Amino acid sequence: MKNNKSKYSTIIITDKNSLETKIFSVKNKHIKNIFLYKKILLLSIFTIFCLVAGLVSYISYVYYQKQDLHVKIADLESKLDTKKLNDMIINLNEAEKSLLKIERYLKDRQVKTLPTSTTNYNVDNVGGEYYPVNDSNLNLIENKKKRISDIYKKIQFIPIGLPHVGRITSNFGVRGNPMKKGRGSEFHPGLDIAGTIGDPIHATANGVVTFASVRGGYGNCVMIKHHFGYETLYGHMSKILVKEGQVVNAGDVIGELGSTGRSTGPHVHYEIILNKEKENPNNYLHVN
Repeated sequence: MKNNKSKYSTIIITDKNSLETKIFSVKNKHIKNIFLYKKILLLSIFTIFCLVAGLVSYISYVYYQKQDLHVKIADLESKLDTKKLNDMIINLNEAEKSLLKIERYLKDRQVKTLPTSTTNYNVDNVGGEYYPVNDSNLNLIENKKKRISDIYKKIQFIPIGLPHVGRITSNFGVRGNPMKKGRGSEFHPGLDIAGTIGDPIHATANGVVTFASVRGGYGNCVMIKHHFGYETLYGHMSKILVKEGQVVNAGDVIGELGSTGRSTGPHVHYEIILNKEKENPNNYLHVN
């Protein structure tokens, strides 16, 4: 029953068995919107169904991907020779240790190097063809390990780095005459590195001292003969701490910085000679 003068409608429900009657009052706007409520309910049910279906599909996809990955790992493990793999890892670790020795040696010589490799394995942004571990791989790694060890032994006899860490006051090449306050020009066959009188001067490579005395404009001077045709010269020292014929190693202190000979102030003059020719020491300060 609907009351036209009211905002409410009366609904009467009668139970035919018990003859019990229930009366409800409902706003007219709710009766008019009942179809809208039904649509909203159906849309909500449909949305929930889609979300559940999508979640189930995603879980299934992840599960099958995981299963496929396990199969691939098992297949890869079946192809690997565990003993050969362990041998390869040992050789790689030994090669890494040798590389770190070289890196430390170069740093001690004040040589700028590229960043060292890292042993942490990263699986992002890598790839390449698959090659199984076999004898040829192991032989290659073994040869590289021996090669790295050989390089480490050889570089100790090549003059690299600086004999003293300080400010370079004069470079290799043509320069103004320092004795005439820069007037005129002369050829400078080495590097001048400033410091304080008494600072230690270090040999830049293994070798044998061939000269340890006063040498003209060099003042107190030390010369060392190395392998592969290399020699080094250290001038203007305040004190010489080695003798001719003495065997020295890279990093050994061979004298003290000074200002003897043709000098305008405390510094060490450093030269590299290769097969009797003067070399630019700057070329031995970096590893590219």
